[in-house]
Amino acid sequence: MMKNDVPRTPAPEQEAAVQKKSIWLRIWQTVSHNWGWKLTSVLLAIALWGVLITQDTALPRDKVIDNVRVTVTNAVTLRNNGYIVVSGLDDLQTVRLRVRVPQRNYTTATSDNYTARLDLSQIQDTGEQTVKITASSSNSTQYGTVMEVYEPEVTLRVEEYSALSNVPVEVRLTGELSGDYFVSSLTRSVEAVDVSGPKSVVEKVARCVLDYDQSTLTPERSPNSASLPFYFEDATGNRLDSENLTVTPRGQSTAIQRISVSQEVYYLARVGMDTDALIVGEPAEGYAVSSIRVTPETITLAGSQVALAPYLTEGAMLYPYEQVNISGQSRTVSQLLYLNTPGNVEYISNTAVQVVVTILPQEFVNMASGAADTEQNP
Repeated sequence: MMKNDVPRTPAPEQEAAVQKKSIWLRIWQTVSHNWGWKLTSVLLAIALWGVLITQDTALPRDKVIDNVRVTVTNAVTLRNNGYIVVSGLDDLQTVRLRVRVPQRNYTTATSDNYTARLDLSQIQDTGEQTVKITASSSNSTQYGTVMEVYEPEVTLRVEEYSALSNVPVEVRLTGELSGDYFVSSLTRSVEAVDVSGPKSVVEKVARCVLDYDQSTLTPERSPNSASLPFYFEDATGNRLDSENLTVTPRGQSTAIQRISVSQEVYYLARVGMDTDALIVGEPAEGYAVSSIRVTPETITLAGSQVALAPYLTEGAMLYPYEQVNISGQSRTVSQLLYLNTPGNVEYISNTAVQVVVTILPQEFVNMASGAADTEQNP
């Protein structure tokens, strides 16, 4: 060896690389040694784990449950606090949950086993409010625990709550009667209502309105009854948005959405009177009856078709209980006569008529009669 040949010492970087290579080599030798047995062991362990999982039905598994119905709670508490939700609840019907359920009930767990709730008592102000949805299982032992609510928050619009009592119910008649009928006074199941809801709407309410179509009325199904929806108007007749209003009959607590109305419908007959049969006797000598005037000239009867049959024929007349006695009279006589009215009709426009018998000197009557004949036969 020459004097200048000094032994070299490997640099630190080279030593680290050699050591790292040595480590990986030892690992590979360990892994590759009897690799068939080792692979078999891993597969056997996985199989044994699967068997244990299958046999232990108490072990939990995660499952996604769709269409869990949301229950809105504490609406009354919210109103007692002076608030009401006016929008945001209509689209809130069901939610999706992730649950951890025991394996034995994994396949039988459905949306019916879980409950989602929206607690309105969380709301403490008006405007847009974000409220959380909570959920739970009906039986935690059988159906496990709710781990997550997908889309767990909902935004609601809230207004002040208000109430108004004794709002009058007004029935508006529309359409025309399909025949010559008589209709009785209309009755309704509710005369006035109490209204509650958003203050912005309630403070404008002036009346509750029903539209009643008379074109459908007929005596064949009398009494005619209908259950009608209603709406609300302000003092100037503008229709209000009543979607969020709660309506109850005055002084009651059960909410209603319709009001019943009823009306009797009858056939009509218009009957006159034989004026000559209204008087008896003869006026004083030298005087004659100039005219007989009856007020009203016709009487209106209403009733069933059977009851009115005698008065629907041509020439049908009504007669009074008594007659005007003009015996010896030389001046006009006026008398109220009560009619012999049928007892089986539902309505009669008048039970008495005023009869005025004009009596004039005979020559005046003859002159008037001659003038009338001249006008008729010129």
